[in-house]
Amino acid sequence: MRALVIFAFICMLSTVTYGQANLIRWRENEPLQWNDFTGRVNDTSWYESECFAELHYDYKFANPKSFQFDVYANFIKNISWIKKEYQSETLLKHEQLHFDIAQVCSMRMKEIFENYNYTSNFLAEIQLLFDKMTVQYKSMQQQYDEETNHSLNKQKQKEWETNVYNELAKMKMKQQFASTAVVAVTSRDKTH
Repeated sequence: MRALVIFAFICMLSTVTYGQANLIRWRENEPLQWNDFTGRVNDTSWYESECFAELHYDYKFANPKSFQFDVYANFIKNISWIKKEYQSETLLKHEQLHFDIAQVCSMRMKEIFENYNYTSNFLAEIQLLFDKMTVQYKSMQQQYDEETNHSLNKQKQKEWETNVYNELAKMKMKQQFASTAVVAVTSRDKTH
């Protein structure tokens, strides 16, 4: 029995380590490289590459009535891919901006999480807020690809880069001036 428990623990640890090895957490001044795109190429796709990024959040209780959020964007290496013959700096910048958009949305989500007036039903409220932001995130990603024509419209690509970088800088300044937020859970029930 002990051997089975040890084996199960090793399998779980391997899965967690493998999963983490396939994720890159967004960090300022650490841009993606083509070797980060390790996923199997979709040969039937008319796209030259695909960047898969996700929004992720964790929270922990600061005390029984309040908690803190950690919200961030991850790049998923093992499903992001590039057709090697199309590798270019221009295309990599386009894919990087997809990741940057994910970071903008994660920063917005953190701000929403920290400013929401939670009730005792906070788990459902957190999930609802996350789901709403996920819809906005996907819409923003789609709008980016449509307006830039997947990086082919150079003028729109430059506009998106400027807007996203400005938004990142603005959100960073907001977070620097804000103290570590501890969100309180109230005992009132929210009615709709």
